[in-house]
Amino acid sequence: MTTPRLSRPTVAQVPREKARQVSEVVADDIIGYIKQHGLVRGDRLPTELELMERYGVSRTALREAIKVLGSSGVIEVRHGHGTFVLETQSLIVTPPLDLGALFTRQTYMDVAEARTAIESEVAKLAAGRATESDVQELEALHEQMKSLPHDAEFTDYDVKLHLVLARVAGNAILLQMMEVLRQALSEYIFMTVSRLQNVEDLLHEHDAVIAAIRRRDPEGAQLAMRHHVQNAARRLEQVLNAEIGG
Repeated sequence: MTTPRLSRPTVAQVPREKARQVSEVVADDIIGYIKQHGLVRGDRLPTELELMERYGVSRTALREAIKVLGSSGVIEVRHGHGTFVLETQSLIVTPPLDLGALFTRQTYMDVAEARTAIESEVAKLAAGRATESDVQELEALHEQMKSLPHDAEFTDYDVKLHLVLARVAGNAILLQMMEVLRQALSEYIFMTVSRLQNVEDLLHEHDAVIAAIRRRDPEGAQLAMRHHVQNAARRLEQVLNAEIGG
C-alpha cells in the first residue's frame, strides 16, 4: 500500500493546546491519520519532513511523538527505511505508556456511545439483583470519592464504582465488556475530572443511580445511568472544545 498523499497542513489544534504537551497532540494526530487512511501493519507513514510540515511542529516534538507511539507498539522506526505501522487492532483496549496520546476526539465519542449502550443495561440489571451488601459497597466507594481531589485516585475510584456495578449486574458478558473498556474508561474519566473546577454534578448523578439500586428500581436505575453517561459525554465535549477547539 502506498503512502496517501498529504494535503497542505490544516491542523489548528497544536498551537492552541493548553494542558497537554505538543508531542502528545502530534501522537494523537498521527493515530488519527492512521485510522483515517486505513493504514495497516507494514504500511509506511509519511516522512519526518512531511509530518513536520503537516502539523507545523519541530523535529524534536515530532520525534518525541514517534517515540511514544513506538514504545506503545503502534509504529516501528526502521532506520534508513522510514516509519511503519506495527499495530492498529488494540489502540483502545491495550494500555500503552501514554494512553491519552492514542485518543482522538472520535475515540472519546466512541467510548461515550459504548457506555450508553452497556452501562444503562448494567444499572438496570444491578437494581434487580443487588444484595444489601452490594448496595453498601457501592455507597462506601462513592463516599470515599467525595473526599478525593480530582486526580488519578478519584478516577480509579470512579472506574472501580462502574466495574462493581457490572459485577453486581450478574451478567458475565457485560462484566467482560466493562473489563475490556477499563483502560479507555479510565482515560475518558480522567480527561474530564482532572480539568473540572468541581465534580458536584457528577457525584449527584452517581447518587441518583445508587439510590435507584437501593430502591430496587431497575427502570429508575437505567434512566439515571443514561442521564449520567450522557452528561459525562457533554462535559467531556466541553473540555475537548476548550483544549483543542470545536
